[in-house]
Amino acid sequence: MAQVAAALSAGALALSACSSSDDDEGDVAAGDLTPITVVTFLPLESFTFAPEMMAYSGGFFEDHGLDVTLEPVQGTAAAIQAVVGDAAFITRASTIDILPAMEDGQPIVGVGTMARQTNLRIASSQDDAVEGTADMEGTTIGMGSIGGTSERALDLALHHDGVDPGSVERQAVPVTAATFELVRRGELAGYIVSLDTALTLEDQNDDAVVSPAGLDVTPDLQLYFTTPDTIESDPETVEAFLAAMTDAAEFMVEDRENNFDETLQILRDSGDWDFPALSDDDAARAALEVYTTQTWMDDSGTPMMHNDPDRFAEAYDALAAGGLLEGGADPQEWITNDYVP
Repeated sequence: MAQVAAALSAGALALSACSSSDDDEGDVAAGDLTPITVVTFLPLESFTFAPEMMAYSGGFFEDHGLDVTLEPVQGTAAAIQAVVGDAAFITRASTIDILPAMEDGQPIVGVGTMARQTNLRIASSQDDAVEGTADMEGTTIGMGSIGGTSERALDLALHHDGVDPGSVERQAVPVTAATFELVRRGELAGYIVSLDTALTLEDQNDDAVVSPAGLDVTPDLQLYFTTPDTIESDPETVEAFLAAMTDAAEFMVEDRENNFDETLQILRDSGDWDFPALSDDDAARAALEVYTTQTWMDDSGTPMMHNDPDRFAEAYDALAAGGLLEGGADPQEWITNDYVP
């Protein structure tokens, strides 16, 4: 675990414990904060992690007694390894990526759900739009990496719709707006992008077509995971973290009536974050609209941040049906709602 700890020490973003270092009361408050490291499976360069960003820059972590270091690592496997190896307190991971490890007995527990649907999109051109899995047969689809979440989501969608996964070539490409030129030239039929990039593409290119294209057929939840040992030894900090995340997300949900003006002001003025969608008013507001109305909450009646046992089981069954899991386990044993607000 020394390698994990070394990786986490590089480039970590540490939350200041108080707003004014000259204030004696602030210094006392700083000493009362509990330090934890939270790892993210991707760089903090997208509204995917808007709740973490808001909790960090908006002071919600401090409000709940936490001194948080946010640290990106390379992928879900590294994030989980950091948590299991005690180099990090908690992480967020997709069910597509984490359920195989849970089925294999990895000692982790899902303590709260942040995202209840995938926000992956396929960007293609009006000349030959990709709006469903049938449109991908015999084509080449780009993605950030081979073997990652995007490819698993693609395979599950193709399998679900009866399209031979072997009929779709995959190519690793930068998942940026610039890659759209490869689509225009016909080198790619389309490529899988985040919601942020999708909205920026639509805004900047009249010929861009952005669609879930069937990737949303599989329940792809993102839960916060920690270890049973952490829960047993420090349940109060688990509760504090989930409470801070809930408050941050609810702040943005309520800010929807202000067209997210306060949210964007906090994130931009903090100077903590720098990514294209944040500085693009149209893309930023459109992304936050989707996250606040569809991703972080839905019409199921399940409160924000709570795990939905039925939906989690559905995600497990879908991966088993797609051949990514053996199946037959009880996935509800791997989650708990005991620590959510």
